[in-house]
Amino acid sequence: MIRVKSISVRFGIISVVFGFGMFACVKAWAEDWRSYAKTDSYECFYDAQDMIHSSEGNATVWTRLEYTERGVTEMVRKFGKHYEDLSYSLELLEINCAEKKHRLLSITAYSVKGNILYADQAGSRLPPWKIISRGSVEESLYGALCK
Repeated sequence: MIRVKSISVRFGIISVVFGFGMFACVKAWAEDWRSYAKTDSYECFYDAQDMIHSSEGNATVWTRLEYTERGVTEMVRKFGKHYEDLSYSLELLEINCAEKKHRLLSITAYSVKGNILYADQAGSRLPPWKIISRGSVEESLYGALCK
């Protein structure tokens, strides 16, 4: 009886782990990263698949910044050697389409090996809105999302 229960528990745990793994694979496959800007430091993409437009006219979207060698060098200069292995960052941004403003809700920076180098979330206190400057990377995203 105990042996059957033990096998049953093991099977349940394996099923849960396998299920989460399948969900992660489906999520990664379902992303639709579209390029919206490029600088000397990074190329910017947004996930068109998971973009949300609220009834207030705001767009919330995940963005991905893939750093160039120059971008990594700049990050190391600003924040230290911890960023020498920087590959990309994922940011959750909210754009106020009516007022042409944006705010950063979450950011996570990843190494080449996929380790988290830095993570920060706005939490319950939302950051203030910032005006989208003409010619900025944010203006390119605004143009893609707020048509």
